Amino acid sequence: MAQLTPEARARLDAFKAVTVKHAHLQEVDDQLSLWVEEHTDATHVLLCGPGGVGKSKALTVVAERFTREEFDRFVIPILLLEPIPPDLGPYLRLDYYWQIIDALKEHLLVKELVGNVAHLMGAPKATRSKLGAIDWLKARGVAEQALIRARVKAVFVDEGHRLMQGDGSHSVDEQLEWLKSLSNRTKVLHVLAGPYALFGFRNTSGQLARRGRDIHFARYHVENKEERTAFVATLKYLLERVPLDVDLNALLSRWRWFAEGCVGCIGVLKDWLVDAVAATLAKSGTNLTEEILTKTMPHPARRVSLEMEARAGEHKVALHNSEGAKQFQALWKKPAKAAIGKTEPTPGSMPGMPSAGQADEIAELTSAAPPHAASVSQAPPAPCRSACDRP
Repeated sequence: MAQLTPEARARLDAFKAVTVKHAHLQEVDDQLSLWVEEHTDATHVLLCGPGGVGKSKALTVVAERFTREEFDRFVIPILLLEPIPPDLGPYLRLDYYWQIIDALKEHLLVKELVGNVAHLMGAPKATRSKLGAIDWLKARGVAEQALIRARVKAVFVDEGHRLMQGDGSHSVDEQLEWLKSLSNRTKVLHVLAGPYALFGFRNTSGQLARRGRDIHFARYHVENKEERTAFVATLKYLLERVPLDVDLNALLSRWRWFAEGCVGCIGVLKDWLVDAVAATLAKSGTNLTEEILTKTMPHPARRVSLEMEARAGEHKVALHNSEGAKQFQALWKKPAKAAIGKTEPTPGSMPGMPSAGQADEIAELTSAAPPHAASVSQAPPAPCRSACDRP
C-alpha cells in the first residue's frame, strides 16, 4: 500500500489549506458579514445550496476573519457549531444548549456558570428527554448567559437542517420561534447552513418571515459568460497552487471538462484536485496529468446525484421566487376588505389621509386665515361644561 512521505504529506496539507475567494463565495461572505454586524430585528439566517458548493467553507472563512480581527480577548464574536446527528437518541434542544456551553466553558466569565449544569451535561443522551422542566430551564439560562457574557454576535450552525428537525415533536414554526426567542434574549444571530431542505423553512409565517433572512449559495453555470469567466479564474487559481508540475494552459483548455466533473461546485472541484494530488504524491509522481485526473474524477453516479439535487433545489428556488412575486403583485392590486361600517379607501390612497374633496376644503380654510393673522384680543372659546355643571 502506497503511503505519503512526511514531505509529501506536508505538501498535500499545504494545498488542502488553500482557500480561493471566488465570486460566489465573496458574495456570500459580504452579505453574511453585513448581517452579523447589523442584523436589526433579524433572528436567523438560512444559508442553503447544493452539496459541495462551499457552505461550510463560507462559515469558516467568515468566523475566522471575525475572530482574527477581534482584539478584545473577552469577546468571542462567532461560535461555529455542528448539531450532533442522532445516535442514542434524537437531537434535542438541550444538545444545542450543551454545545454552546461546551464551546464557551473556558471563557473567564462563563466558567462559574458551568458548575450549575454540570450534572445535566453529563447525562446520557438517551435520557436527556426525560429531564424535568426546571433542568431544561437551567441549561437554557446558562447557555443564554454564556452567549451574553462572551458577547457573541452570531452562532454559525453547519448542517443546520438537523437543528430544524429537532426531536420530531416540534414543527418547523416552533423551532424557528424557539430560535427567535433565544435571539431576542441574547441579541445573537443564528445562521443555519445546509442543503436545499433548509429553503422550505423560510417564510413559514408573516412574523417569522420578517425576522428571517436567507442566502442562496449557487453553483457555477458555465453557459453564462460571466460565471464561466469566474469559474475558469477559480480553476486557474487552484491549478497554480498544486504542489506538482502542471501544464497550466493544457488543463485550462479543458475547463468545460472540469466544470462537468464538479457539476459547477467549487468544493467538489477542490476535493477532486486534492485526491489527484494525493494519488500522484503516493506514487512519487511529479506531474499532475490528465490520466490521474480522470481516475480521481467523481464517479458518474455521484455526479448524477449531485446534479439532480442541484437542479431540484434551483428549480424550487426559482419557482418560489417567481410565484412569490406573482402572488404579491396580485395581493397588492386587490384591495383589502374594508371594516364593517367603514368606507373602503380609494386604491392608491393611504389610510388616515384626507380625500380629494377634504384636501381642497382644508386648503381653502388655511389660505383664508394664515397663522400670523390671529389676534391676541380674539375672544377665547367658551369653556366646555361637564355633565356635573349642567342644570
